[in-house]
Amino acid sequence: MNARQRNALMAAVLVLAAAVAAFAWLGPDAAVAEQPGPSQLLASPGSATAVMPSAAAALDAASAAASAAAPGQLAVAGTMPAAAALRLLKQCYYADNCGLAGSEGLDAHFAASRAIVAQLKALPAQASTAEQAQLVREFLAFPDGHVQAEALAMAARLPPDAATVQAAVAALRESYDSVLFQKAFPVLQQWQRQGLSVGYEDMLAEVLHTGGWHAAQAVAENLTPFLTDSNFARFEALRGQLAEGARKAALTRSLADYRLQQTGG
Repeated sequence: MNARQRNALMAAVLVLAAAVAAFAWLGPDAAVAEQPGPSQLLASPGSATAVMPSAAAALDAASAAASAAAPGQLAVAGTMPAAAALRLLKQCYYADNCGLAGSEGLDAHFAASRAIVAQLKALPAQASTAEQAQLVREFLAFPDGHVQAEALAMAARLPPDAATVQAAVAALRESYDSVLFQKAFPVLQQWQRQGLSVGYEDMLAEVLHTGGWHAAQAVAENLTPFLTDSNFARFEALRGQLAEGARKAALTRSLADYRLQQTGG
């Protein structure tokens, strides 16, 4: 149950409680209108009639509150600076209360992810390099491939930073998204040329061995630039552990390509 459903349920409970209290106050002789709505609760004849309109109005207000769709945090985020909006969107995404009117579940999550991507694109014009790097590291770990890809693209444009590289490596280790890997390989090579490749070998080996099929296949097909004389034997041994199939065949080609490059072929 998301926040909007909880609010609607609470309002409905309040409506019911008010109706029960009104009936108890009127007594057993009160007349009940056919098919009553919240404003149709009838008072008993006499002095009670003058009192009930205010109670009925309260019931109508509670009923309206139960059915109204809250504007939520997506609209609020659109009025804020990018850094503040990103933190608000991240919080409401995990709490499942971003409040996209008329949508539930995955639709609301997709809308929030699109809003986050838009705010990430706006961030460089509004935030310092240090603040950008901090937010990039946060959103590299976000559970949406589009958000991660945008954070990775931003990271590639920032000055090289070991903490950001490690955040990207950690995100890829947990990813099953082959598209994200394809976008990551050029960035990883860029960082590698800058001497920031700590963690690459373990991440690539882990994805190859136990990762999702598509991610592992992408690594097997694109491993050659990350091979070195010191890690070649490790990946050669890993190839021997793989079952026959597309992954093993791709890894075999990558290893052969590296050997060919080393011999000047």
